[in-house]
Amino acid sequence: MFSSIGSGSGDPYGMTMAQLITDTATALTAIRQQDLPQLQQPQDWQSKYRLLMQLGKKLPPIPEKMRQNEWLVKGCESRAWLLHYYDSRTEQHFFVLDSDARIVKGLLAIMLCFVNGMTRQEISTLDLQRSFDSLNLKPYLSQSRGNGLNAMVNRIKEVVAAH
Repeated sequence: MFSSIGSGSGDPYGMTMAQLITDTATALTAIRQQDLPQLQQPQDWQSKYRLLMQLGKKLPPIPEKMRQNEWLVKGCESRAWLLHYYDSRTEQHFFVLDSDARIVKGLLAIMLCFVNGMTRQEISTLDLQRSFDSLNLKPYLSQSRGNGLNAMVNRIKEVVAAH
């Protein structure tokens, strides 16, 4: 499935990228099943914040050698990287992300729960803002974090539209 990841033959990141995608998909499944229902429950902000920090730890880190400037998401206050793989056979999009800030990584993990493994059609009809709002996190996020999330949504849409 991931034989053509990266820049094609001779890709120095190929094996690492395939493993990152697999590990990320596994982590997102666990987050979707265990953590998202917990976030939807009424809780105080400290409990939600703690859970968001834990979500960031569940995703595999992107190795330093793969933290290229071309994969940095512009508009995020913290440095955040978004790597993408498109499986032309299934028309599914897969993402890997990382951030220097644990809270940002946790927020972005939630976003990936909504889009990872979807087709362009599915992603284009998905209301990410509404999906995110169902977790009742918005009142607790600073404007800069909200702007960063919007930047990530825009980047995901750009990447998906190119395929």
